[in-house]
Amino acid sequence: MGGERAFARLAPTVAQRFGVRFDRNMIFDLDVREADLVVAVAAVANAAKTAVETTAEHLAASVHPDHRAMLLDRLEHLFGSRSLLPERRFRGASEEWEFDAALAVEGHLTLFDVVSPHANSVSSATMKFLDVKDLGDAAPKRVAVLTSIKDTPRLKVLHRVAQTVELTAADEIFARAA
Repeated sequence: MGGERAFARLAPTVAQRFGVRFDRNMIFDLDVREADLVVAVAAVANAAKTAVETTAEHLAASVHPDHRAMLLDRLEHLFGSRSLLPERRFRGASEEWEFDAALAVEGHLTLFDVVSPHANSVSSATMKFLDVKDLGDAAPKRVAVLTSIKDTPRLKVLHRVAQTVELTAADEIFARAA
């Protein structure tokens, strides 16, 4: 997934925040007095956990640019460039979210988000779509565009908050989704 580079980029800041070190390979602490050993182990563990979680969040939020471009090309081909909205931010019931595409067709808004086959990507999209769904009757349509339906975990949860369409699906399926 490319997490090694993201981790190596994010870990130094996290290690510094916890008062430990990162050497591009591991998080550690040196020269710890015996009386401070428990605290040092906790700091290293917390830094490592935070760095891994931050990396996972980064990977979940990162959609391969090719997938987003494929989605935008597909929607433009089907609905025309005038239907694609330049503003992809939308406020749900609690938060404002950014989506990969927003489409206005016949006065109806549809929000699209590309979802990779990773639990963090599914969770992130589910959270966005749930907050938008909580708007009730005022909620726009929501479409999760899956890069690999067969490898995507937690599909049943995602189905509860959005329609799912595989990125390579036929044009008719995309047209019905919008």
